[in-house]
Amino acid sequence: MDIMNNSVSFNSDLCKFGIGLFETIKIKKGKPIYLDMHINRILNSIEELRLNIDIDKKQIINIIENYINEKNIKDKALRLTLFDEGYNITTRDITYDKNSYDRGFKLTVSPIIRGESILHRHKTTNYFENIYSRDYAISKGFNDSIFIDYKNRILECSISNIYFVKDDKIYTPNSNLPILNGTMKKRVKSICEELDIKIIECDIEITEIEKFDFCFVSNSLMEVMKVVQIDSFKFKNYSEVFKSIWEHLQL
Repeated sequence: MDIMNNSVSFNSDLCKFGIGLFETIKIKKGKPIYLDMHINRILNSIEELRLNIDIDKKQIINIIENYINEKNIKDKALRLTLFDEGYNITTRDITYDKNSYDRGFKLTVSPIIRGESILHRHKTTNYFENIYSRDYAISKGFNDSIFIDYKNRILECSISNIYFVKDDKIYTPNSNLPILNGTMKKRVKSICEELDIKIIECDIEITEIEKFDFCFVSNSLMEVMKVVQIDSFKFKNYSEVFKSIWEHLQL
């Protein structure tokens, strides 16, 4: 696959059915962060979903690195989209700033209740559910929505994974639930191992949030962000565990 495609035909699987994959990669000082994890995830999705996309790891690395060098990209969010007619790369500014991190996020529950679907474990271009839920949250004065399932279990947010803290332990939804296990989630877990912080994957019902002291979310662009509120319930504004993870990510 060597076609940089800035237009999509109506015969494309992407246009007709929303079939495709994408990765959003943080470019920091001209370097793609956690590139290996992003590429491994998208290649795994191609295989598991049996998509008509012919590309290998070396090709993806060359495509991304050449684009960064040709466009002289320093600090941006880069989106790589793969689909049946080729690939596309776009970049945008990363809008998270000091004020964002100081304020933290406020979350609400999405009106969409999720069922079991393997698609939620992959970063597909069929993303309307996520966009609708995030727009819903913003319209209500929140930053993002939390997806729950028919058992009232917390799954993830529309653009991030979610974690809760109690007694210096971190709790996060099970990886085997219908969620996207993000690249930053893997990084958070590895940092916890390095710092000897216990991280527990378990079922967390939305009615149980009040038993936790602190909450945060993660994705590849913001890395980690504290959550100060879910609907009307407010969390503590500080956690030593969160501070340790945050500082480790800045190294």
